[in-house]
Amino acid sequence: MIFSLRLALSTATLFLAYSCTSTIKVTSQFSDPEISELQSSNLESLTRTAERVLVDDLAFHVTNDESNLYVLVDFIRSRRYENVREFGFTVYVDGENSIRRSFGITYPTGIYHQLGNYPGAQKGYLEEPNWSNFQENRGIKETAERSSTQNALLIQRQNRRDPMQPVTLPLTQFNAQNVRLYLDDDGRTGRISFTIPLQTRSTSQFSPDVKPGETIDLGFEIDPIRLHDMDMRSGAPLITSETASGGSRSETDQENRERINRLMMRMGEPYETWVKVKLSSSED
Repeated sequence: MIFSLRLALSTATLFLAYSCTSTIKVTSQFSDPEISELQSSNLESLTRTAERVLVDDLAFHVTNDESNLYVLVDFIRSRRYENVREFGFTVYVDGENSIRRSFGITYPTGIYHQLGNYPGAQKGYLEEPNWSNFQENRGIKETAERSSTQNALLIQRQNRRDPMQPVTLPLTQFNAQNVRLYLDDDGRTGRISFTIPLQTRSTSQFSPDVKPGETIDLGFEIDPIRLHDMDMRSGAPLITSETASGGSRSETDQENRERINRLMMRMGEPYETWVKVKLSSSED
């Protein structure tokens, strides 16, 4: 079962790697740092002041001033946003001389990530369609949903040998470093605001350390493929529709294949796209 799952995930990874053949290039609009709207975590004002760039089934607006990068992302398709809520959404900001995925923030973190705090919950959430409906699990999922928007993941790497090990931090800690994050959720689609300091300072240690005038690689990613790292053999016993009714039996090969197919569908669609952004400066 594990081999079949990892083979399927490897195939999906290859498709993802070769699905994007061209890179969009845009120029960030320079924003007056005194504009009051940009002092808020909610960057809705960018929809009126900055160019809307459409990439696949998401749209984004990007501006910067001398201190910060402002990115507003809209999800056009409800299925894509459902994947975001379940598995998180990452924005990467890589400088001209940086490695790929050198700096990133995942927000929201995703329900699946937060379920990792409960033994067996991730496995049950993926494999059992009715897992969230059981009384024993309902509270766990509700807590995971809240935690997904109360925390974010920080990715910072200096070289290619550094592992991708995102660190979970509360939003209050991001705010203390002048990173502001905001989710506007209407239930079907969502809008996420990212305010990220450009340069590393004592008050902005969570930063890609880039300057106005440079060109950055701006990446957007939903990555359920990382789930192949999950050990499907481990975890606490699950409460499923089978065990809840008192049954207990071994799986047939057909049932095992159906379970793998259901798991793949449950994991959603991986998404990755990159855009070249020329940061504007006050001298432009």
